[in-house]
Amino acid sequence: MDNADALTTDAETRRQHAYLRAVMASMPQGISVFDENLRLRVWNHGFLEVLELPESAVHDGVPFADLIRIPAERGEYGPGDPEEHVRRITELARQFQPHRFERTRPNGRTHLTQGEPLHIDGQLAGFITTYTDITDRKAAEEGLRTQHDLLQTVVESIPSGISLFDKNLNLTLHNRELLRLLDFPPSLFARGQVRLEDLFRFNAERGEYGPGDPEEIVQTLMARVRQPVSHHFERTRPNGRTLDIRGVPLADGGFVTVYTDISEQRASAEREQLAQKVFTHTPTGIIFTDEAHRILSINPATTQMTGYEPFELLGHTVFGMIEQDGSQAPDPFLGELANSGAWRGELEIAKKNGSHFPAGIRINRVDDPASGMPAHYLWLLVDVTERRQSEERMRQIAQTDALTGLPNRLSLLIRLGQLLPEARRHKWQVAIMFLDLDRFKIINDTLGHQVGDGLLREVASRLSGVVRQTDFVARLGGDEFVVILPGITMPADAAIVAGKIISALSTPIESEGHELHTSPSIGISIFPDDGPDGDTILKNADTAMYHAKAAGRNNYQFFAAEMNRATAERLDIERKLRHALLRNELCLEFQPQLHAGTQEPTGVEALVRWHHPADGMISPDRFIPVAEETGIIVQIGEWVLINACREMKHWIDAGLKPLRIAINVSARQLRRRDFCETVAGALAESGLPPELLELEITESSVMENPEEAIQIMERLGRMGVSLAIDDFGTGYSSLAYLKLFPIDHLKIDRSFVRDIELDLNDRAIAFGTIALAHSLGLNVIAEGVETADQLELLRANGCDEVQGYLFSRPLGSAAAFAFLHARSRAE
Repeated sequence: MDNADALTTDAETRRQHAYLRAVMASMPQGISVFDENLRLRVWNHGFLEVLELPESAVHDGVPFADLIRIPAERGEYGPGDPEEHVRRITELARQFQPHRFERTRPNGRTHLTQGEPLHIDGQLAGFITTYTDITDRKAAEEGLRTQHDLLQTVVESIPSGISLFDKNLNLTLHNRELLRLLDFPPSLFARGQVRLEDLFRFNAERGEYGPGDPEEIVQTLMARVRQPVSHHFERTRPNGRTLDIRGVPLADGGFVTVYTDISEQRASAEREQLAQKVFTHTPTGIIFTDEAHRILSINPATTQMTGYEPFELLGHTVFGMIEQDGSQAPDPFLGELANSGAWRGELEIAKKNGSHFPAGIRINRVDDPASGMPAHYLWLLVDVTERRQSEERMRQIAQTDALTGLPNRLSLLIRLGQLLPEARRHKWQVAIMFLDLDRFKIINDTLGHQVGDGLLREVASRLSGVVRQTDFVARLGGDEFVVILPGITMPADAAIVAGKIISALSTPIESEGHELHTSPSIGISIFPDDGPDGDTILKNADTAMYHAKAAGRNNYQFFAAEMNRATAERLDIERKLRHALLRNELCLEFQPQLHAGTQEPTGVEALVRWHHPADGMISPDRFIPVAEETGIIVQIGEWVLINACREMKHWIDAGLKPLRIAINVSARQLRRRDFCETVAGALAESGLPPELLELEITESSVMENPEEAIQIMERLGRMGVSLAIDDFGTGYSSLAYLKLFPIDHLKIDRSFVRDIELDLNDRAIAFGTIALAHSLGLNVIAEGVETADQLELLRANGCDEVQGYLFSRPLGSAAAFAFLHARSRAE
């Protein structure tokens, strides 16, 4: 090599080194080290920047799950329950397996994550992970696809592996990349002069050129190179790497060859072809727009959905396709899109023929890699018409009485949940009429169910014919009906309607050839005079109905305060209850919750019990309502919370597999501003992990102030605590709010489970609730399971978990531990 060649090589080396230093300087790399217990021990600032973690959340010893929960709750691991993502990723981390993967975050940045187990003195000491920003490389690949010809020429002209042979076919110059690309061992070059024939022979003997006699292959190749000509070809090596090979003869008889690894280019081309196939053939509508949401391209699925050809939409804004009714104008979701770079929801999309259809929409912003400014938007559209129709059918099934076609109990509660808040705002009076048929049981038992069913259908028809269109008639089950009269002027209006009902049912009813006579006993309560909520109003109307029966039947009675339980009993309970905590009269019992299929324990519900020294065991049905009314429930609830958490932690320390413990939360507790702090304090004091605590909240408590309840529940969710709606179907929750509540479970009330084998209405409600919950991504637990048939019906229809006397009645602490420990050991 002469001086000029040496200078050229040195300059090229310096340029390559400078380029590598610049690339390494521009690659922010985060580093984290977790110990064998998955607690953070070492990190750098890049770790916080890459994962966008708040500094306040990162400290020595913070659990891996707590850090993963932050991006999980931001939706960075996809849809679904964040806690499920945390559990899945934590389980993978606990395997301490090496891993390497790429992930594009919602902000558009792509990172390469590489992790290796850390061993000290041969023992597993933790895990070290690096996070490298490879967004620019991804951007380069995108640029390669869009400017293929120009960049291909540039890439192909960059030398990678270099070999220079003289006229005697001896290697006079090479670089280390040549050895790496061709997998030549350094020992092959350590023996002094390296001849081209030696390299051919080495490759031939290891099968680099395919099958055949190695010496024949070498001689064929040598014959070619003795007559050197310019050549350019690609060769895929046995290891799968594809090389671009360019050779040029030199004037002095030698030749130089450049080897470039183009495997990534080939993979990029294949990915581009695959992406184009997906774009063309996916059933999902895809719209690609510029930064002003002007349409640049659409795929065939979009044309099929809307009827618009590409040329009819190109250049127009995508908002021209959105049906705007004022409630969903572009501005609201554009603000969210500008802040987070993504938006998802449902919009009405206009078709070319003038109709429209509901579409599930997902929008993602694509930022310019150089400036970081929004460059494009990707809109994904899915026609959800069938899903909407399916949901409506499910709603009809869940809310309709199968026998009479009237709304059922669930529909009644939903209607009350909608009507009473509105009546409270406008100071309206609402009458609730609870109606029971006299002598129906005699007719049903004597003449048979078919005759009784015919009677009920005719009663439902006559009731519907008496009331106004704005009134509401529902069948609760059996021979019980409820009529809601909204917006009455005075209670006398309800009396007039009750008289009409009695008159309408006074004429004989024909059923299966039998002439039947029945009469109604009607109880009437008035909102808000007779109660502040739907549960109270219904209960008082029911009480008034029994008073009507006692008064001779075939009449109506208004609710009166004296029909309630005796005031003396209430005061006595209240007085004794105030001393119960101080005198240590309360205790906890625990009822196991099991997987409906495997019957493996999944959790346990903590239930408070009161053993009075003089009165003995006092039923929760007697003291819990008094505690709620007087506010004592707050102190009881805090006592239950801390003691239940302590007990579960004690069980786990004693060897029990970690299980969820469910605790009931009253409406009064939920309304307290310091409730979340109380929960956090109980967890901290007991040492129980937050994910093992589940709070059961009734429908009525969250519906008193849904917006505030959502905020409280979201705070609890961020703490890691799971949430359940208890006694679902017995309150009056709005489905519009239900889908907003950050809950994990729905509990089917035992009243629907009790007669699920015989009562089609209860069965429809239970199955409808399961379907509704699963459509919202929630698990379902049924309480009050007492028979194997009930279990099988629930399990066969997708119920996730069960609890009830079929498996175990509520147990004391020692018995509950033994039961759960035995079940776990049996598994």
